[in-house]
Amino acid sequence: MAANNQAPFSLRPWPTGDKEPQNLADFIVRVNGQPGGFRGLSETQLRREIQAKEQGLLEDNGSNSSEEEDDDEAEEGGGKTAAVAREEFLRNIDFAHQTAMLALDSISLLLSKESPVQAGATLSPALRELVGIGTLGASKLKEPNVTEAQIQHDLSVATGWRVMGINNMVDSVLAAAERLEKEIELETKYWADVLSVSEDGWTVCALPQEPHTLGVRFGFAESAPDFRNNSIAPLIREDDGAIRLGVGKVGGGSQRLRITVKKDGRVTDQSPLPGRLLEDAPLKDRVREARNTIFHQELWYELNREARILLAYDVYYDGRAITWKQNKETEYVLTLEDLDEADDGNANYREGIRCSTAAYSLLQFLLFQSHRQNYHKRTSLSPAVRQVDPNNSTYNILRSLISRFEYFRSSADFSGHLDKLFQTLRTAGILAASYSVLSPSNNSPPGAGQTRSPDLWAQLLFFNLRALYTFNITSETRIWCIARPYTISTYFTMALKDPLADNKDSPPHALEAVYQPADYYVNVEEAVSYLCQATVRVLSQYLAQMAAKKLPDDDIQWSETLTGIGIKSNKGRDARIDLKVVGDTIILTLKGTWQDGESSHSLKWTWASNCRTGPNGGIENVVLKLMSGELSV
Repeated sequence: MAANNQAPFSLRPWPTGDKEPQNLADFIVRVNGQPGGFRGLSETQLRREIQAKEQGLLEDNGSNSSEEEDDDEAEEGGGKTAAVAREEFLRNIDFAHQTAMLALDSISLLLSKESPVQAGATLSPALRELVGIGTLGASKLKEPNVTEAQIQHDLSVATGWRVMGINNMVDSVLAAAERLEKEIELETKYWADVLSVSEDGWTVCALPQEPHTLGVRFGFAESAPDFRNNSIAPLIREDDGAIRLGVGKVGGGSQRLRITVKKDGRVTDQSPLPGRLLEDAPLKDRVREARNTIFHQELWYELNREARILLAYDVYYDGRAITWKQNKETEYVLTLEDLDEADDGNANYREGIRCSTAAYSLLQFLLFQSHRQNYHKRTSLSPAVRQVDPNNSTYNILRSLISRFEYFRSSADFSGHLDKLFQTLRTAGILAASYSVLSPSNNSPPGAGQTRSPDLWAQLLFFNLRALYTFNITSETRIWCIARPYTISTYFTMALKDPLADNKDSPPHALEAVYQPADYYVNVEEAVSYLCQATVRVLSQYLAQMAAKKLPDDDIQWSETLTGIGIKSNKGRDARIDLKVVGDTIILTLKGTWQDGESSHSLKWTWASNCRTGPNGGIENVVLKLMSGELSV
């Protein structure tokens, strides 16, 4: 059998190896194991140990011999102890085996009376032959003392416990049903608010970092990456089923941009701030408020970036406000205000035009337009073209605002000078003088009647600002002026023919040969200066023709010399005309000189825009008297 091939059972102890080191490595390990190791060895210590061993050599020999005898006796005693232990172990095993077999025979003999077949399988043959089967039995010595009343009592107790368990189960089911009904009400309220937000046009989606959490996206797809990534808020359900909008990344508060207009340090105009939204406001209103807040935060961010490069245009940024100084008296201050603060700026409003509100609306529109331009670049342009424009380029928001304010200021200034020039000519008796202004709505470019997209109408409304002025000096001479914004300033373009009409068959202009306008004028002063000089030349031609026709005298002509522009005749009569801007007034001056015998005489007449009347008869009457010799000192 397989069991016979195995080694016999033995209680011999496990053999141990030699106590001496087997090699040099083992010796080194043992030495290092001692206190100090190799590092602690010294020649003096080794000599001391050798002397100590030599002195105790005899004692060591005696003790060694005794120890050897003791080891031999211990080995003999150890051998005897192992043999005795083996015999004792085998005896205990045999005793346990015999006890188990006797117990098995006893139980089998007891069961042989009731189940002889089953008990005969475990009953030993020797005991079967000795006593037979069924010879050992067991009987109940005493009946149990359980009565019928006790059985009924136990049954009642068990029934009561069972009823209590059923009642507890019913109570737990009813509590669960109540909780489920309450949860259904809360979920219904939650999803009703979510549905109202979705029906209002907001995008409801899962959060990118938490797919199990529902959120709403309220920002703009074409915003800067930081604002686009922060424009999503989780829809967190409160204990009462209401939704709390988690707008922690937006800042947790409502903010708006405010524009303040100051003149001489005093607030004269200020854009209003809306009231703070109530905490129990509908969810869609809170989402809209979060959208408005992040929009104004992005607008403030873009304005800050742009303000840092506009120092040359008197734009200053100090971290809390952006200030643009339009002139020495007027400045515009842009700030980002928190709606939690009280809005007490209404006391500083003045009566009249609210330019701050217009600027506030314009800034928002310009940021919207920048978003649309980003969308156009992303969807229409090729990737190679999009790479030309880096992502960190600033928007032209603040520059566009300054350009339009400068345009309106320059247009108003130019219109004021034009009105003063008109008043001066009327005071001088030139009744044919007049001027008119065509607004951009009436000055539509060709094709305005065709169908246009909203973007094109926005371009025409906000980015193609221009005004057309017509100035009639006489009934036959007219000058056109077109004002349009260019970068930050306003350019004025003068034209001697109608820029909106076909001028192929038009007669030549009186100034074509003598005083052609420049391509453009970069400010109001240069444009008004050209109009004044052109008016002087046109008046000189007109008065010379009028005097030559009425006197009549063909020797009367207009002239332009180093001494000035005016009218002269061969009879020594001369009239020099000048038109200048003096402060807030435009003054027309006529200086007449003539010869009376050997003496020379001169007189000066002036007509100002701030005077309703001038010399009797006007400038025409003065020229006629001067050229006819009727004047006297």
